[in-house]
Amino acid sequence: MKILYKIVCVSALSFILAGCAKDDTARLQFNIEGAGNKEIILSKLSVNRIDVVDTLKTDAGGAARYEVAVAADAPEFFYVSYNRKRLASLIVKGGDRIVVDVDTLGTSLVVKGSDESVLLSEIEREIYNSTARFDSLAIAVSDAAQADDQQLYEKLNKEISSLYVTEKREAIKRLMSNPTSFTNVILLYRRFSDNLALFADNMDFIYFKTAYDSLSPLYPNSAYVKSLKNDADNLQRLVELGNRLSEASELAYPELEMPDVQSRMHKLSSLQGKPFILLFWSAANAEQKMYNLELKKVYDRYADAGLNIYQVCVDSDKALWASVVKEQQLPWINVCDGRGASSQALAIYALQRIPAMFIFDSEGNIVEKDQFDTAKLSGTLARLF
Repeated sequence: MKILYKIVCVSALSFILAGCAKDDTARLQFNIEGAGNKEIILSKLSVNRIDVVDTLKTDAGGAARYEVAVAADAPEFFYVSYNRKRLASLIVKGGDRIVVDVDTLGTSLVVKGSDESVLLSEIEREIYNSTARFDSLAIAVSDAAQADDQQLYEKLNKEISSLYVTEKREAIKRLMSNPTSFTNVILLYRRFSDNLALFADNMDFIYFKTAYDSLSPLYPNSAYVKSLKNDADNLQRLVELGNRLSEASELAYPELEMPDVQSRMHKLSSLQGKPFILLFWSAANAEQKMYNLELKKVYDRYADAGLNIYQVCVDSDKALWASVVKEQQLPWINVCDGRGASSQALAIYALQRIPAMFIFDSEGNIVEKDQFDTAKLSGTLARLF
């Protein structure tokens, strides 16, 4: 009896250990209403590109099954599409048994067997709605610029800025409330627009580092988690460098470094040594474009004495800005980062309206602001030179 007992116990233990063994296979079940005997595409995100994994043929009821090898400690992002339309996004890891019920339009999505995929679906819906709102505002901004309605233009740009702040605040809430969720990868690398990442500030290294610290014990072999650490380290180095430069700097004004129409970077501090002008403007505003022509007359009078101008365009339409600069043949430094109302230059100088002007002496001290009367501007420059 003792021998039999030992044999039974060993067999039971072997079964338990086998059941607990690491499972690198995920099983996916797709039920696509209205896609009977059709093809669906299964693809995977490969860090910075999407690759097709396989083409699946559904049965008469629109069902298809698939098994894929995925490490349990390195989840992957998978997508299922029908007729070039993405129906569902999934976070898949080894051992998952995921069932996806959806129609061919992607409007009745239900995901079972993966809490992470359910959360991802919620996040993607929110991103879709905010992107639609941004696109609508961007079109309205363009229309206001074409109509030369400066009041509406500024109002809409403020709405875009408010939308950005709201979206980032909500993303931070999700990061903090679900610190171990793999969906945090999507949140941290989300783009608010084509030209602006949602977490675009150097100080955002804190969120990348927090996410890495929470996810790395669970998913040590994930390429996405490793990217979080790399980006956290890079951003932190930029912050530390900025702090060192700030401590060593003798500038009396906030530094700017932005690209011109040739994508060459220009620092505002490069103008220090002689009086200079910092001017914020919009190339979409007819009145401000006319002012450029008046300003050229003043510039021509003092250029030989060393006057320079650092003109910052705050539009998101860089093509329009570049065309105006070339058309008007503006001879001074003209820069634009294409971020519109979200440009850090606006926040750094705490601007509430455009145009805005700062006149600096040779030591970098602000001596006058918003002097748009060219006669008064000439008088100020005469005293400075």
